[in-house]
Amino acid sequence: MPNSLNKVFIGTMSGTSYDGVDVCAISVRKKIDLIQFSSFKYPPKLRKQIATVIENQVLSLEDYVELNTKIGMAFAKSINAFVIENNFSASQIMAIGLSGQTLWHNPKGKYPFSIQAGDPKIVSFNCGIDVVSDFRNSHIKLGGEGAPLVPEFHHELFSKKKTPLLILNIGGISNFTYLDTKGNFFGSDCGPGNALMDAYCQKYLNIPFDRKGNIAKTGIIHNPSLDKMLSNSFFRKRHPKSTGKEIFNIGFIPKQLLKKSSHDILATLAELTAICVSRSIRSQKIPPNQVIICGGGIKNDFLIDAIKKHIKIELASVSEYGLDPQAIEAMAFGWMAKQRLFQNPLVVKKNKGLLGTITKSM
Repeated sequence: MPNSLNKVFIGTMSGTSYDGVDVCAISVRKKIDLIQFSSFKYPPKLRKQIATVIENQVLSLEDYVELNTKIGMAFAKSINAFVIENNFSASQIMAIGLSGQTLWHNPKGKYPFSIQAGDPKIVSFNCGIDVVSDFRNSHIKLGGEGAPLVPEFHHELFSKKKTPLLILNIGGISNFTYLDTKGNFFGSDCGPGNALMDAYCQKYLNIPFDRKGNIAKTGIIHNPSLDKMLSNSFFRKRHPKSTGKEIFNIGFIPKQLLKKSSHDILATLAELTAICVSRSIRSQKIPPNQVIICGGGIKNDFLIDAIKKHIKIELASVSEYGLDPQAIEAMAFGWMAKQRLFQNPLVVKKNKGLLGTITKSM
């Protein structure tokens, strides 16, 4: 059995916003400590390739191999830069927990699967460090949906609070973990987070996102479009459930809404996210005493205010617990690498199993 004393684990991932690679270093002893966190942008051409695949949902086998390699190289380059910047040595790092770039997620098909691009062999070879990867397909094989993957990690971080809590992550897709007072927990996707707002900004306004929701805050919600979007069958499914850009992409936005001003469009899309998030929160039989928010969406003041209007529960940033709101998911993959390396099974729908596949460095 490996010895983790004075060792660190690297966690790395790229979310549904596919803007770059998050990398963190954690130590796991009596508790989980974040040592350092950084984000690295994808090269513009690579990001455009990823966007084209996700938005068009078409990819040849040859193009997949190329993209899988390029994304693997981008992860390896980011991790190596992170290691150098923070004066780590490869010998200090026990493993890298790699959640690649999601290109397609289909947990409910006849043959459920999730495509995570970013070849772990390339990462392991170029970094000289063992890699644990393919968490989502392991999760699916154990009866889960491959997303969200972080509930057990959230439980590890917050279960000692002895109060019902809900941890809300607002990335491209929004998801939550509910923790009760008896050590039970479960997680689910809510629906879109920043995905639709960001997609609109990038395609029509040539900006990456609506900073702080400043454009949306002067808009008027277009209720017919809002109602049409909320009629999607995903919102009628019971928790737990998962989703991604295969549903919530630019094509999801109604044509009648796209005829409105950018202010009205973004206000309506923010309201959609706020409603699907608040419905998920209110669906709990025992309401949480507090909602702890993490993820990039926490920076959208207009969105956070919209969520507050829909719920009567205290909202808090995970930063109030001494954690970086944007580092939580990367930390989770570092922790899951540790769990896999030490052969600690995780619970998926009452099934226990090891998540992830180990790729040894040469």
